[in-house]
Amino acid sequence: MNFHISYRPIGGIARVLFYGSVGFAEKMEAAARLVEKYRHRVPLRVLLDLRYAHSKVTLEEQRQFTTYIAEHPVLRRAYIAVLHPRSRCTSPLATRGTCLCRHSSREFVAEGEAEAWLTQIKGGGRPVAL
Repeated sequence: MNFHISYRPIGGIARVLFYGSVGFAEKMEAAARLVEKYRHRVPLRVLLDLRYAHSKVTLEEQRQFTTYIAEHPVLRRAYIAVLHPRSRCTSPLATRGTCLCRHSSREFVAEGEAEAWLTQIKGGGRPVAL
């Protein structure tokens, strides 16, 4: 298990920290645990921290994961900030051909900017897919 999930009551942000070598199974397990713990949070605000992860996911697995998020009844309504290291982009949400193309997910390299974007979102609203 190469992830850790925590919740910050101030700001209402669920943080998923991936570290080390991360494959498809770890990403799916993290998503399942996130939903299990925080599905009652509306809106669900997620900070997906990939700065310390080395992705071992194939392009097809990446597409499957993106589709899973886009179609999941809880995750498709979530606001997701993806935090990347400045030196590389490893997002499971947006790479060429697999972007969710929705206003409810954004990519960042600065943690403060990601948190600011998540905390400015008002409660009760539901993202609309573009």
